[in-house]
Parts: sequence; structure tokens; C-alpha cells
Amino acid sequence: MHPETGKVLHREGRDLWFGTRGNSAHPPLLLLMGNGCGASFWPEPFCDLLAQGGRRVIRFDYRGTGLSSHEDFDQDPYDLDDLARDALGLLDHLKVERAHLVGLSMGGFIAQRLALRHPERVRSLTSMMSTPDYAVMLHTFIGGEPPTSSLPPPRADWMRALGQLPRDLSPREFLVENWRLANGARAPFDPDYWRELQALAERRGDSPRAGDDHRRAAERTPHKNLLPELPRLTPPSLFIQGSEDPIFPPAHAEAAANAAPRGRLLVVEGMGHALNPCFFPLLIQVLLEHTAAPAVA
Repeated sequence: MHPETGKVLHREGRDLWFGTRGNSAHPPLLLLMGNGCGASFWPEPFCDLLAQGGRRVIRFDYRGTGLSSHEDFDQDPYDLDDLARDALGLLDHLKVERAHLVGLSMGGFIAQRLALRHPERVRSLTSMMSTPDYAVMLHTFIGGEPPTSSLPPPRADWMRALGQLPRDLSPREFLVENWRLANGARAPFDPDYWRELQALAERRGDSPRAGDDHRRAAERTPHKNLLPELPRLTPPSLFIQGSEDPIFPPAHAEAAANAAPRGRLLVVEGMGHALNPCFFPLLIQVLLEHTAAPAVA
């Protein structure tokens, strides 16, 4: 086991909680989670397996999640590039010149932006359950700015199922049912596992407001379609998507992998839009192989 060292970085007037585990001499791997989710949604066993595989694992709480600062978005608005700058500030603090980036969902989109705009800081990119055009999902959920790509929107059957969830569920059970729908029907789903994960997130300070704030941050972010930029993506890049992902269907990763010069695609059969433990062995193996690749000169 590799015990995690949790600390708080005071940066630009706010606190940013981060944790590291593994040998500090090993290649650094920065984990970027999805919308509204703090570091606890990168579960302990997942991080342990990466550390045992010879990586220095770094995870952190976004603004408004976990043990990082919680602020009024109306008083202090930000966008996804500000979250990316938080990540760079953390790497600076840890004296990490170049890191392997692993982002999931919103975190995958942030990781793509970092790899495009700061390639000198990125050894490799892994984008999981994500998209190169965030406007597609935002337009489906909240309208506003139309997407400029032809990537498919979230599945209509998933949207209908979300709308049919009972309104008398507790907040925790409502989120568990959200995870069940995102997981898809083909992979096993253990509701107790997700209840425990939600309970841990709540104890650490996660709240439903973070999801709304992060969506508002995404709305404020310019140039939501990265596909025209991906041909100049220099780091080795892996795009992992679940065959059953109802939010970002596999075509999102296919388009990104085809556009990136060093892009590779992995579609995981049966996986949805949830970091389900049944896929940990495969994902860990793939991540360790990909992050063992030589850094860009």
C-alpha cells in the first residue's frame, strides 16, 4: 500500500486540497475528475493500483468540492480554464515539470485543453468518458450556445430515464440512481458501493451545488469545440470510451483519436459513464502501459 499524503495549497486567495501517493521519484500522474466531483471519486483502490504500478499519483479537489474552498459562483465566477490553471499551479507547487494527465468526463476535456495549450507540461494525455466538444452536452442539457461539430448528443433514452426518477428519493439515493443510469445495463452495478462513495464525498464537503457551478463554468469557457485544434496535439494521447456511455457516445472518442496525430482509441465493451470497479483491472493495465511511453522531446 502507498499511504496518501493530503495537504492544502493556498493559491490566489483560495485553498486547494491535494493528495499524493507513491514514490516521489516515479513518473507523476495527475488525475482530473468529472463535473461536480471531488478527489474521492478517484477511489482509493484505483489510486493504490496506479501507485503500486510505479506511478506517483496526484489527485485534488476542484474548487467547490471536498476540502478545497467553497465560494459563491455569482460573486467569484470562473471557467474551465481557471480549473486548468489550478491544476498547473498544483504541479508548480509539487515541482512537477511534466505530468501524465488522466481526465474523466469534464476532467478529460480539461486535460485536452491543458495538453493543447501547455504541451511542455504534459508527458501524455488520457481522456476517459469525455469529448472534444463540450458544447454538445451543454446544449442538450441547458440550451444556449449550439455545438459546432456533428458529434452525437446524449442518448434520448437516458435523458427520459433521468426525467422519470422518483422525486421523493433522498439526495444521496437520487445520485446513486444517476450513477446506475450512467453505468448502463450491461455492466454490474453495486448500489452499496456508490452509496459509500457518495457518503464519503459528502463527509469531505462535496455538494450538489458544485455540479451546477461547474456547468456554469463550462458555459463561460470559450472555444468548446477542440476538434479543429486536435491536429496540433503533440503528446501521445489515448481516448477511452465505454460502448454504453449515454452522455458521450463512442463517436466522441473516435473523432478525437482520429484528429490527434498521436491519438489512440479504446472502446471498452459494456462500460458506461461511471468508473465501475469491475473495469479497474483493464483500465489500470491500459493506463500503466500508456504512461510508460516516452515523453515528447
